[in-house]
Amino acid sequence: MGIIFLDVDGVLCTPRSFALSRLLRRPLDRQLFDPGALFWLRRLVKETGAGVVLSSSWREELYLDEPVCRAAVENLCRALETNATPITDTTPLLPADKGEEIAAWLAAHPCESYAVLDDRDCFAGAPAVRAHWVAVDPARGLRYRNYLAARQLLRPISR
Repeated sequence: MGIIFLDVDGVLCTPRSFALSRLLRRPLDRQLFDPGALFWLRRLVKETGAGVVLSSSWREELYLDEPVCRAAVENLCRALETNATPITDTTPLLPADKGEEIAAWLAAHPCESYAVLDDRDCFAGAPAVRAHWVAVDPARGLRYRNYLAARQLLRPISR
């Protein structure tokens, strides 16, 4: 099975999603996510059978005793569940860069293939992970060309 390591800000949270949330007067803990990005994520999961692992800094909110932060993450989880792209796990919180956190997750959970959807290059500590990075434009979020690149990475290894 393949894995999609998912960042949120710049991938699902975009200027479009913030504008929609403002227009509909949605509070931060019930914000909307970019509909185009959700569409491409859903299609990617459906076509590849990949699981979604949260690698975003949003996962830190799970450990805070702050109701608004927890509500924002719960809103994300509900939105992804409704989108048929539920979060199956999170990367560990380590005193390292995101690439090293993903590498640690992979060491504990070997998988056939993976793609990292992120808007920032934060993989200096794990060059092998960088090779699986799909650079998402934060002004646009996850789009067709990112979907194509991730789909290529998620193709199962031929035996």
